[in-house]
Amino acid sequence: MQSSREFVAALFLGILVPAIGMSWSCVAGSAGFVQEPPLVTAVKASRGVPERTLRLPGTVHPFEEAVIFPRVSGYLKRWLVDIGDQVKAGQVIAEVDTPELDQQLAEAQQRLAQAEANLQLARVTAERYRSLRAQDAVSAQEVDEHSSDLEAKTAMFRGVKAEIERLRDFAAFKHVRAPFAGVVGARNLEKTARGALLDAGSRDAAAWLYKINLIDPLRVYVAVPQTYMTLIRKGTDSEIEIREFPGRVYKGTVSRTSQTLDAASRTLLTEVQIPNPKGQLYPGLYANVKFVLTDEIAPVVVPGSAVLSSSGAARVAVVDERGHVSMRKVVLGRDLGKVVEIIEGVKEGERVISNPGDTLADGAPVRLVNEGGRPPAPAVPSSVNKAKQQQ
Repeated sequence: MQSSREFVAALFLGILVPAIGMSWSCVAGSAGFVQEPPLVTAVKASRGVPERTLRLPGTVHPFEEAVIFPRVSGYLKRWLVDIGDQVKAGQVIAEVDTPELDQQLAEAQQRLAQAEANLQLARVTAERYRSLRAQDAVSAQEVDEHSSDLEAKTAMFRGVKAEIERLRDFAAFKHVRAPFAGVVGARNLEKTARGALLDAGSRDAAAWLYKINLIDPLRVYVAVPQTYMTLIRKGTDSEIEIREFPGRVYKGTVSRTSQTLDAASRTLLTEVQIPNPKGQLYPGLYANVKFVLTDEIAPVVVPGSAVLSSSGAARVAVVDERGHVSMRKVVLGRDLGKVVEIIEGVKEGERVISNPGDTLADGAPVRLVNEGGRPPAPAVPSSVNKAKQQQ
């Protein structure tokens, strides 16, 4: 009878003790048991990679583009170049017939001849009156009058001569010349037809003749997001790829930035210069621009799952040395996929809970997963130890 009672007692303890061992951490308020802190996984905040690759779309532009308008009015006599032609600086690309200008120049030359004759007469007369004045044959008033007339005729002569020089300078524009060496990018078919009327004083934007582009070097304009604006500097190297030229990489260098962000897109206009000695690249191409950027001090990064965005503010749960949670507001940088940059709020080396729950409270104690990925064995209450010893 006694052996049966001992058997029942042992069986009861054998069932009770494992049950207590499994559920003691979930029961609160019972005598002899304590509630264990929740189990969490934490990682140390670390510095991001100092070098990063940034790829952005860009548009190729000519280094210089000149829109050629007629400088004198008249009729187009002939055009000498067409689209795609290479031109040299100062090369004549079109000729203009200027009958009105030619007539003005002829009239000015006649006036110059008349002014020169009047000047010669005034000079002889003034000299004669000066000699007569020395003999006291004429009055001083008459000498002054003829001297003033000489000065007036001289000024008139110079004025007509200056007018002829101006007209001759305008006449030189009958030969339309290229301002620099480049490529003819466009020709106005309407205005470059032979006999087309050209009005030099027209404000019509469509009155141009040619568009000439300087394509060596080229400019590539890129809109850099605000996040990267501090990493883009003058002299930064880049690589340009064009889809139509697979396998080719063109080297470029950042020459300047606009120093102003676009208010709509929050981007910084950046110019990359690229040599184009063979003329393989054309203005207007779509390009992919690759930058290799270097942070002097790389920002701290944490897993993306560690960031809580509830209540409108980004927070992370940091575990202090005592094992308590500190909910901190942070300023986020770039989202790099698996990790997120923390600009402010977390220091390098601090332990951050990788996947905190919304119910995790500030100051709450937690337990960390050990290095093997398993929770540490719970401490068994003293009453359970005594039961095991009796068993």
